[in-house]
Amino acid sequence: MSQAKATQSGTETVSSLESELDQALSIGERLDELENRAVWLDAEFTIPGTNIQIGVSSIVGALPGAGDGVMMLIAASIVYHGFRLGAPTKTLVWMYIVLLVEGVISIIPLLGDFIGAYWSANIQNVGYLREHSETLDGSTNWWFLVATSSPFILFVLLVVSLL
Repeated sequence: MSQAKATQSGTETVSSLESELDQALSIGERLDELENRAVWLDAEFTIPGTNIQIGVSSIVGALPGAGDGVMMLIAASIVYHGFRLGAPTKTLVWMYIVLLVEGVISIIPLLGDFIGAYWSANIQNVGYLREHSETLDGSTNWWFLVATSSPFILFVLLVVSLL
């Protein structure tokens, strides 16, 4: 009987380890996808004759109208995925601050576009997630999401209404 319990316990341990491995692979794959999105937003293209890289965010953000607002919503998805991956609250706060600073800078005509092209905020935010990849556990802090998304949504609406 004790051998059966030991076998069952060993099977549960192996199953638990496989589950943790699957979750780790899943988190690594998600980080890779977020990094691809960040590169697309910040550094997908190289300006011919230079080493300057710009992304879709710089191109769309330069368009008059709601370009910056739309790009901010896409950039916010990186913070949201960090939240869903279980990033520490301190990391999420820094990611959120980076996003807000980029949003404020992007309001400034032309200068904001140049600074936004130079400063790769989305790549920086994915870097924060990679720094804490060992602590990503998939847990979520719903109060953090509510507390941070409300002002962000109001900010995007303000930017759009000013245009």
